[in-house]
Amino acid sequence: MRGIGVVEVKSNNERLLIQSVIYTPELDRNVLSMNQLTLQGFTVKRAGDTCKIFPMFSSPIINTVNEITGLSKEDELGLKEKQKVISLNDVNEKYKEGYLNSYFEDLHVSSGETDWSVMIIRALDFKDFNDCKNLLRMLEDEKFVFHYKHELEKKFEEMVSWFITVFLGITTRPIPPVMTENRRIDLLSLYMIVERDGGYSSVTEDNIWPIIAKDLGYEYKDGEYMRVVYAMYLDVLVYYYRFKDVQEKAEDLERMKEKEDAPECSHGRSASAEVIKDVTAMDHYALYAGND
Repeated sequence: MRGIGVVEVKSNNERLLIQSVIYTPELDRNVLSMNQLTLQGFTVKRAGDTCKIFPMFSSPIINTVNEITGLSKEDELGLKEKQKVISLNDVNEKYKEGYLNSYFEDLHVSSGETDWSVMIIRALDFKDFNDCKNLLRMLEDEKFVFHYKHELEKKFEEMVSWFITVFLGITTRPIPPVMTENRRIDLLSLYMIVERDGGYSSVTEDNIWPIIAKDLGYEYKDGEYMRVVYAMYLDVLVYYYRFKDVQEKAEDLERMKEKEDAPECSHGRSASAEVIKDVTAMDHYALYAGND
């Protein structure tokens, strides 16, 4: 009479539970066929006249015992995995203690002290382009931007709105720009990413607008839309900012030259004019490209 039952099989130094085997009374043995093992998720590795059973989706190993440690290879692997998890936990703790704690300390959350940077950002009011310059100079510090991203996003959007509607007199562009399904485009993030990648001209020449779209949480196919948004909302603003910056440097140079004698002063004045002329010509080309 044949019967079907559950048996425990010793393979290497571990015991495997085989759910379905056939008992043969004539042989007084449990019979395991390859088909039975395969259906139950086991595989067999033959070595001479013996065979070893392994779970089908694990890597077979020779589970010998290390004479020095007294551990089997599987136990050693388990110990290494445990140590790896512990070491990663140490890294996480160092990150938390070294970075997050200092971050919140800088915010003065626990002490209740006034964060003057937040107050300065909120106090910015846009009356002329110098106010725009003040905010754009703040954005040159990436750590500062990361630290006060939420406050800066709102103020940056306010600045772009003033520049387009008041400074340029354009009232037909919605602020902020939106994608399909009324998804707002984060103008500050767009500005920072393009600046990081070398500016409008560099990004356009290298054709990385699709990557920028992906970085902002959109699809690669939205890259051209990101380019158009940058050209319509930010390109002229960046042009004015760079021009004014160079203009200030040229004026500083001119003031320094005024302290010298007349011939040198005249020479210095022409040098300043050449600086403005060169930069204006270069940036004007970028401006033209940005509004294609």
